[in-house]
Amino acid sequence: MLKCENLCFGYGGSGFAAPLNFELQPGEVVALMGRNGSGKSTLLKTLCGRIPALGGTIKVCGTCLNSLKTMDLAKLIAYISISKAAPDRMTVREFVGLGRMPYSGFLDGRTAEDVKIVDESLELLELSGFGDRYVCELSDGERSRVYLAMALAQQVKVLLLDEPNAFLDIPWSHQLFRTLRTIAAERGVGILVSTHSLDFAEKYCQRVMVVGDRSVSVENWEGARAGGLLDWTKGE
Repeated sequence: MLKCENLCFGYGGSGFAAPLNFELQPGEVVALMGRNGSGKSTLLKTLCGRIPALGGTIKVCGTCLNSLKTMDLAKLIAYISISKAAPDRMTVREFVGLGRMPYSGFLDGRTAEDVKIVDESLELLELSGFGDRYVCELSDGERSRVYLAMALAQQVKVLLLDEPNAFLDIPWSHQLFRTLRTIAAERGVGILVSTHSLDFAEKYCQRVMVVGDRSVSVENWEGARAGGLLDWTKGE
């Protein structure tokens, strides 16, 4: 689904870590963790093509990332970074509808199927009553759900999320991660989610990828703890 071979990522020719070999499986939710500034966001942006890789290869559904046209790539992979910034005078329904752009184009050529998918995405995130509200008027937590709804409307195979629960309270963080598990299981989507919430990550994600000091390691939770990959979370 998403496969990296000897991937080097970073800025200006300087890599964050040793080459990464990793494969995200269909229906799998993997937590991406590490200290601030370790390169988690850079890795996510590299995996979706926003930042060029310094070396190695990335394949999405068996096709090299670099060979995919923009609209074709947008049908396979989505990157969502939750921001406090919001578009002015755009309703929730309009914003979530942007997820259909790879299928309907930039102009208003949306079909009944597009409308149905937007409605389903809003319903899944419990946003059905928010459709006519302006995104800029929502709370940070509500806006986080709107961003995720847009990604769901995109109907991708791979979902990359950068700290999606950063602005959510504890109950909604649980709901978010439960929703991610449901999406992965029912739609066969592979999800890589960056988070600082160890409790949520361990409860809802099958594996963990840790970006550390010049290294990236991927393990199941038992292996991660046994190998000391999570010792940094103790603050010692």
